[in-house]
Amino acid sequence: MLKTPLAWKNLMHDRRRLATAVAGIGFAVLLMFVQVGFQNALYDSQVRLVDALRGDLFITSRDRFAIAAETRFPIQRLYQAQSAPGVAGVYPLYTELTTSVFKNFGSHASSKGHQIRSMAIRLGDPVFHLPAVDESIPLLRGPLTAIVDRQSKPAKFALPIDDPDALSNANIEVSDRRLNLVGTFDLGADFVNEGNLIMGTATFGKLFPHRVPMGDPLSIVDLGVVELVDGANPEQARDTLAELLGEQVGVFTREGFRGKEMKFWRSTTPIGAVFSAGKVIGFVVGVVICYQVIFSGISDHMPEFATLKAMGYGRWYFISLIVVEAVWLAVFGFLPGAMVSTGLYQWLAAQTGLLMQMTPSTLGFVFAITVVMCVASGLLAVRKLLTADPASLF
Repeated sequence: MLKTPLAWKNLMHDRRRLATAVAGIGFAVLLMFVQVGFQNALYDSQVRLVDALRGDLFITSRDRFAIAAETRFPIQRLYQAQSAPGVAGVYPLYTELTTSVFKNFGSHASSKGHQIRSMAIRLGDPVFHLPAVDESIPLLRGPLTAIVDRQSKPAKFALPIDDPDALSNANIEVSDRRLNLVGTFDLGADFVNEGNLIMGTATFGKLFPHRVPMGDPLSIVDLGVVELVDGANPEQARDTLAELLGEQVGVFTREGFRGKEMKFWRSTTPIGAVFSAGKVIGFVVGVVICYQVIFSGISDHMPEFATLKAMGYGRWYFISLIVVEAVWLAVFGFLPGAMVSTGLYQWLAAQTGLLMQMTPSTLGFVFAITVVMCVASGLLAVRKLLTADPASLF
């Protein structure tokens, strides 16, 4: 077989059937890429805010089961944390989604309200890693000003993101208050938040005074960002803060905070199971298509295979022949599927703002699954040949 590439010749002698097989396997590859892409986008997008934050530790309400949950804690816990040994700084982050309703009254936009995540920091606090936020601090000191996420879904917010003058003149409201957009930053949407705003606490307090009825809306905090002194051990500092702050809040390292968020979406919600089911469906579709292709190839060449059997070629020869043929089919089907998927990822990322990335690990994972899919189909199809009596095949 090594001297005569029989598997290659079996595939190439009927180009029309090969093209049909490649199209079918490529479709199965595309299905798996879409499911893997959306699943990765789900997890990566949900922790993108964590990745954009500075800080070594994070403080949240004990009842906050995910970042999207709007459960808060008194700012006094942050004042307590500031006094802990090894802590260099503690900074509050305020967020609002439920009552943060964005309306665009521009001539080319609908005035329909859409929820947008509003985030606020004390101007000058080192909360975000985002350079655009630091550069916008002087502008955010103006009354009722904010900067908007460039990756907010354009279908919902319809803002002239690439034109600073037009953006600053955009006629918009958030929570029925006129808001001036003075710049942009890049963060991205996720499965809960379709857009983002960042503003100073003065603006935030005016937009959302109802956070604390008859009280200071900034007296409750959504997230505390803790910066440690150089050389401090994050795990020891976490344990110290947890003991100091009591049961009302939870304290997490960066890795722990990311892991908690991803575990929630993977294990608690049905979304992770849905995408896993989608990958299984794509795999099964590919197995069926590949099985039909290889099985029909074996049936068409049964007399030739019978001759080889009569000449003394053993079962492992035929198994290796079909496995090599299956691997070739996997390569041929994977290449167009990957190319189409790359373009589809880019289009979906532009349309949804989700973090759809064709990474080497994604390519490697889907290619490995494709090879397994095709080889499994080949092993199923070759059983007919292995059990056949050569004398009955002529």
